[in-house]
Amino acid sequence: MGSSSFNAEEHKSMLRSYFNGQGYQRWASIYGSDKLSTVRNTVREGHAVMMDKAFGWIEQLKLPKDSLILDAGCGTGLFTIRIAKAGYRVKAADIASQMVEKTKTDATAAGVADKIEFEVNSIESVSGSFDAVVCFDVLIHYPSEGFAHAFANLASLTKGPVIFTYAPYNRILAFQHWLGGFFPKKERRTTIQMIRDSEMEKAMEAAGMRVEKREKISFGFYHTMLMHASHK
Repeated sequence: MGSSSFNAEEHKSMLRSYFNGQGYQRWASIYGSDKLSTVRNTVREGHAVMMDKAFGWIEQLKLPKDSLILDAGCGTGLFTIRIAKAGYRVKAADIASQMVEKTKTDATAAGVADKIEFEVNSIESVSGSFDAVVCFDVLIHYPSEGFAHAFANLASLTKGPVIFTYAPYNRILAFQHWLGGFFPKKERRTTIQMIRDSEMEKAMEAAGMRVEKREKISFGFYHTMLMHASHK
């Protein structure tokens, strides 16, 4: 499934470094209340649209309110805190310790820290047993080989659904990302890894999952596919 040059440990190290540094500053700003440029503001608004839709899908599951949900790659904890406020128990895991600390701080301020277990861990390595798993805007950083492995782990952690986002392959966006590779390193963002339909089908098959529903979220400069997958 793609190039054999993928090195999982190097990839995790890169993500950990980015999201504990420049990435933390960038995404904490976007997910927070800072004044943003027009471009970044559309990313904030698109992300909010995605989370509203995902939360609606969680509510449609009609899980008991004390159900345990894994938020894999919790970032600054926006969704973790939202579902904790709704009465669910949550495990909030992220590869970046700064992200987990931000989630813990904000959850404490929101009065829901007692409903949340906080863990610094990658989505490939997190473990446990959950009633549902969510993973938003994280798998977009994984090429096909890493995507399949990470998704298989997430699927193995629940008998229920995995609700997640990924970046479907788009030729124009792929060209734009290729051009971006020529910018100075300090100007680059983490590369968005687009997954072809055939690669998604293989990853789903390998994990024993099927797609229940999907919805494309496009808002300004925010583009993603929201997916609800369940076990066959």
